[in-house]
Order: sequence, then structure tokens, then C-alpha cells
Amino acid sequence: MLRLALYVFVVAALVAGAVWLAADPGAVSMTWRGWQIETSVGVLIAAVIAMVAVVLLFARLLAFVTGKVQAFTAARRERRMRRGLVRLGDGFAAVQAGQGQIARKLAKEAGSLLSDNPAVLMLRKDAAALAGDTQEMQAAAEAMLARPETELAGIRTLAQKSQAEGDTAGALTQAKRALARKDAPGWALQIAVDMEVAAERWGDALSLLDEKLAREAYTVSDLKRLRSRLFTLQAQTALSQGDSSAAVNAAKKAMDIDDTNPAAVIVYARAMTAQGKGKKAASAVERAWGVRPGSDLLLAYKGLVPAESALDWARRIDGLAKVSPDHPETRLAVAAASLDAELWGQTRNRLTGLTGVDAAPDVRARAAQLLAEVERYERGDADKAAEWLHVAIESQRAPARNPKKPKSAAEILAQT
Repeated sequence: MLRLALYVFVVAALVAGAVWLAADPGAVSMTWRGWQIETSVGVLIAAVIAMVAVVLLFARLLAFVTGKVQAFTAARRERRMRRGLVRLGDGFAAVQAGQGQIARKLAKEAGSLLSDNPAVLMLRKDAAALAGDTQEMQAAAEAMLARPETELAGIRTLAQKSQAEGDTAGALTQAKRALARKDAPGWALQIAVDMEVAAERWGDALSLLDEKLAREAYTVSDLKRLRSRLFTLQAQTALSQGDSSAAVNAAKKAMDIDDTNPAAVIVYARAMTAQGKGKKAASAVERAWGVRPGSDLLLAYKGLVPAESALDWARRIDGLAKVSPDHPETRLAVAAASLDAELWGQTRNRLTGLTGVDAAPDVRARAAQLLAEVERYERGDADKAAEWLHVAIESQRAPARNPKKPKSAAEILAQT
């Protein structure tokens, strides 16, 4: 009803206007560049209306053409995107399949179709890594640094590349760049720790492990062992440099974290001995011997009392024997000390059963060698000594250890 009333009103207004112009048409005169135009107001209005209609028609035609062009462009862009996404998916599939050359070809095609898509950089990087093209991999990784969303992926690639090339400083720089972010990942701290370990900067590695992120990067047990062993390495370095006080302090920290760490106990005993306080470390060595007897612990224990007579050593070693009397290492240690003190009966008694087929090859070899010494020095029986030496030679000995400084946290944790 409202629309009908509006329509009637408009028609009435137009009719009224037409009647008014017919009754009083008026006159219009215009002069332009020497031309003079004279007409009525009605004709002028009609001309203006016609001009407006032409302009509107042209505008609609232009809009129609522009719309068609935009639709064509959008459709073309959509087709390119669909093709690019297909190439992208196929490229990642080729990476997973180990097809390096195909992956690189698909990455190039995807790049031409999806030039601004960050996934293209990921594919370029992965394909280049698979094909062994380190320059292309580095270029793709560096391009990823431009966006916060892909920066960490680029940093990790560059850090791992530096690691593989032995560039400790470069890998550490990249790791610290990642650690500077609020969303720093655990792998960045692991790389930083590995690089500090490789550079033998034990204190810097320990500082990194004090960070909250360390509890995310390592398990509780691994973090405990790693810190204890880093303090041990710090103590060993200090002792090698003649700083026994620093060695004692670092070794104590290592033992406070893990009192079953034999390496920490050994360096502690040696540092205390260097200060003339070796006897104070005896209880620590005996406690460690009860957990894991070993030749290194034995040497540290023996060194607690310098210039000790063979008989005094044979008596003092009872401190270890009481802790773990039946362990083969204890029996071998007591037998060797008894042999030096010429306590032949005690030597034989301690070696009983260690040369049997059930004994470990290394234990059997060492026991046989000690029995050969007993036969030679107690009885002067060269033939019997030769028989025991033959047993020792035939027994499989454990390969000699050549300990090396660890180059990563994983190597430290792998140490027994």
C-alpha cells in the first residue's frame, strides 16, 4: 500500500511539472566557444535526463566488463592455486618417499604457482636436504626467517646445518636466537647445551640447564645425571689445571646431585689427596665402591695415602672389602694387594672360583695372571706359572678404554 501511494505521488509530481513547463516553457540561452544555443527549459531538462541516462548506461557497461575481467582473473588465480596445492602435496609425498629429484622439481613448480605460500619454502628446504643441496637448503631456511611463524623452522635448519659442518659457533648463535623468543622450544636449549659441551664450556652448559626450559627439554632423571656429570667434568678440568679447591667444590656438587657417580667420587678423592686430605675422602670412595666397584675407584682409593707400604695397603683395603666382599672386583683387588704384601694364602683364597668357566673372561684372565705371579714368587714354579699365563692369554680381555671428552649431552648421558 505504501509503495502504491509513493508511485501515485511520483507520477502526480511529474505530471504537475510537465503541465507547469507547458504553461510556462521559459527560455535558455548558452554561449560556448563562439556557439550560441537557445532552447526552452523543458528541452534542457530532457537533454540533461538523456545525458544522465547515457552516463548511467556507460557506468553499468563498465561495471559489467570490469566484473567479467575480475571473475576471469579470480578463476585463473583459483586454478593456479589448485594446481599449486596439488604440486605441493605431491612434493611432500616425494620427500617422504625419498625421491629427491622429483621433490625438487615439484617444489619449483609449486613455487611458480604459489610464490607467497610459506609451505613452498618448507618443501624447498626438505627437498634440497634430501638431494644434498646445502646451498639451496640454506637459502630456503634463510627466507623462512622473514616470518615469525616460520622463523623457528628456519633457525633449526640453519643450526643443524652448522652442527653437521662442525661450526660450533654458528650453531650456538642460531640456538641462542631461538632461545631469545618467548616461545623458545626445547630443541634450541638442547643444541645450545651440546655446543657448550663440544667447546668444553662446562659452566655455560650448567647455566643453560638452570633455565626453566631445561625441564621441558630433558627428563627429570636425564637432567639430574647430566648436571652431575657436567660438574664432574668441571672438576676434572679444574684438577688438571692444578686448582684442587675448585675441583673439590665442583665434585661435591656432582656428588650432591648423584652420590652414585663414580667419576665424581674419583676426582673428589684425587683433589682431596692433592690437598693432603685424602683420608677424608675414604668414606665417599667406599660408598661408591658398594654401588659400582671398578679399577679407577680402586686407584683413587689407593692414592688416598701416598707412599704407603704394601702391608699397610693390604690392611687398608679391607675398607673396600667390607662394603662388597663377594664382588669379583673386590676379590681381585684384595688378592692383588695381598700379593704385593706376599700374603700368599690370602691371595689364593680370594682368587678361588674366579678362574672357572662361569667367570667373566676379563675376570678369569686377571685372576689367572695373579695366580701365575703367586706360583712364580711363592714356589718358584715356572711351569705352573706358564700354565696360568696361558689361561690368561686365552681368556678374552675387555678392550682397553680410551676415554674421550664428550661432544654432546647425549654422549655424556651414554657414559656408564
